[in-house]
Amino acid sequence: MPTKKEHKEKHRVSEKGKMRYKISDWKRMGLIETDQYTYEELYIAYLCCDECELCGVTLTTGRYNSKTTKCMDHCHKTGVFRNIVCLACNNKVK
Repeated sequence: MPTKKEHKEKHRVSEKGKMRYKISDWKRMGLIETDQYTYEELYIAYLCCDECELCGVTLTTGRYNSKTTKCMDHCHKTGVFRNIVCLACNNKVK
C-alpha cells in the first residue's frame, strides 16, 4: 500500500492532479474565479500561452523563477485575473 506522500506525488503527476494543484496555488495567491473566467478556463489558457501578453517574451515554467517565468497577473485588491505575463512584467504591474 502506498504511503500518503507517495499517493500525493502520484496525484500531482496526473493531468487532473496538475490542474487541481495549480488552481489551488492560484487561490492561495488570491486569484478568484469570475463570471468571465472559470478556474478551468484560466488553466487551459495558462497551458496554451507561450508568450507574455504584455512584452511578447517566450515564457518558461519550472521550479526556479527567472525574468521569463510564466505568471498569472491579477489585481491584488479584487483578485480579478488580468493577463498571463512574464515575471518581469508581473513585477512592473501595480
